[in-house]
Amino acid sequence: MEHSPAWTYDLYICESVGDKPEEHGDSCTSWRHGGTWLDYGFRAAYREAARQGHAYVETTSPHNGATAIGFEHLDGGGLCELCGPTTGRRGPWTRTPSNRQFLCDVCGRELQQVFDDLHKSLGVSRSRDVRPVLEDADEF
Repeated sequence: MEHSPAWTYDLYICESVGDKPEEHGDSCTSWRHGGTWLDYGFRAAYREAARQGHAYVETTSPHNGATAIGFEHLDGGGLCELCGPTTGRRGPWTRTPSNRQFLCDVCGRELQQVFDDLHKSLGVSRSRDVRPVLEDADEF
């Protein structure tokens, strides 16, 4: 029986100095590899990243080798990618229908309301479209 190629999930842990969330972000340049998980091991990889001060999990497709950030964690939350530059609000790495990004509670609720209104107008059941990615590790 031939084994199908596996998705890989590599954990990278920030080694930059700084205890405050605002001291981390795009400026972090020193990363240590913290382990590799395969396929459904992504849950363990996400949970391990969440135990770190600042870390991310990079996923690699077995089909074409493409990589993407599947999860990022920053104690205190990352700067909200919608309103953060103006408000300074922070929040968790969040799944939306179009991407994954740091969102504060206010922007997350407002974006979910937009999707709820869309679903209602289309006459389809509401779904939870906007949610913290870490919840993916707790499913099943």
